[in-house]
Amino acid sequence: MRDEAWRMALDALDILDGEARQALVETADRRFVKAATTIISQDEQDDHVYLLLEGSVRVVLLSENGQEIWLDWFGAGTVFGEMAALTGKPRTSEIVAETDCVLAVLNGDNFFALMREHGEIGVALSKILANRIHNTTQRMFELSALSAPGRIYAELLRMSEPSVEDTTRRTIRRAPSMTELARRVNTTRETTSRTVNDLERRGLLRRSDDAFELVDPDLLNRMLSAS
Repeated sequence: MRDEAWRMALDALDILDGEARQALVETADRRFVKAATTIISQDEQDDHVYLLLEGSVRVVLLSENGQEIWLDWFGAGTVFGEMAALTGKPRTSEIVAETDCVLAVLNGDNFFALMREHGEIGVALSKILANRIHNTTQRMFELSALSAPGRIYAELLRMSEPSVEDTTRRTIRRAPSMTELARRVNTTRETTSRTVNDLERRGLLRRSDDAFELVDPDLLNRMLSAS
């Protein structure tokens, strides 16, 4: 497989079998979409399944007045759109490209055929669904049990990865805007900005280029528990 984007996406899904990987590549159609494009429309009736090869998307619900209610964010190596294919019901949410994206697209019948023929693909989908249920449950708990600053601490920790240079610290390589972070935790931009500025003032968060560094994740976790 020569395409690096395909290789990284399939690695992220933990699909290692060569035949399964090749079958996905050969069956899917490749599609490029520009940032701000709606990929899936809420209440739409179709069964296409998408693998995000490059870029990022956000998952939102649209209220009656058209306001976006943030649900999730997906990066490269994520499958989405599978629920409509599995249930045969209309789309329950809107998925919008946050950046320019490259997608691999399969119709529902082809996706089911691949799962029947290649067990690794079915296992990968099961893991995705289990992780989404876990994340949704965790967010529901945080929304009901934590203050707005506590939810911001939790989201920063969830978005971060261990730093390469210092494993006692964590890094968010693509730092969110204050508006995006506020949407993620269901609070205002003003509260989010004030909380992040306070962490920076206390030396617990550092900004560099387009990244955030969490200087003392253990302390931040304790602050989260106390909030």
